[in-house]
Order: sequence, then C-alpha cells, then structure tokens
Amino acid sequence: YVDSHSNLFCNSHSVVLLDTFVSILSLNLSEPAYGADTAKLENTLVAGEQGLAIRVKGFNLKIPHFLYSQLITDRLADFSFTPAVFKVIKEEVKKTSFNTLIKSEGLAK
Repeated sequence: YVDSHSNLFCNSHSVVLLDTFVSILSLNLSEPAYGADTAKLENTLVAGEQGLAIRVKGFNLKIPHFLYSQLITDRLADFSFTPAVFKVIKEEVKKTSFNTLIKSEGLAK
C-alpha cells in the first residue's frame, strides 16, 4: 500500500485526483506489463481510503512478483502523461463519477 497517512476522502477534490491518478497509472502500465499479463501475472490498482493499494498476483514464484512489482514502482517513479491522455482520462473519471452519483442507493449504505 502507498499510504498517505491521512484520510484521502475528506473532500471530493482528493477523491477525483486519486481516481485520475490511478486511471493514468493503469494506462501507463498496460503496454509494459503486457508480457507479465501473458505470463498470467496480474496487477490491480485500487484507490482506497488510506491511499493507493497495489496488488500483484499470479504464479507462486517470488522472482516474477518482485520483477512485476519493480515495473510498477518504476512507473510510479517516472509518472508522466500527455495532455491528450489527461483529456481522455478526465472524461472517463467524469462519467464514472456521474454514474456513481446517480446510483444513490449505493451511496446511502
């Protein structure tokens, strides 16, 4: 877990920023992680209440997990995106947020 040591969900701005970050990071990982995906290693990036949760699963060998985790941390360290990517992700996050808000029964629980 990448822990922020604070409650990220204290305001809507933080939630949207974290969702945008996770979406861009997932997109940045899609091409370099293709080989790992082919080898049945999977990653999941989740924006949780305490920060960014990164899960890696697949074969039970430690070395592939380590190398795959290293790929993810390298992408975190060299995080970048183009304005075009940001525009697409912004629209995706906007649609997802809108769909979440119109399903009020999920928010009331």
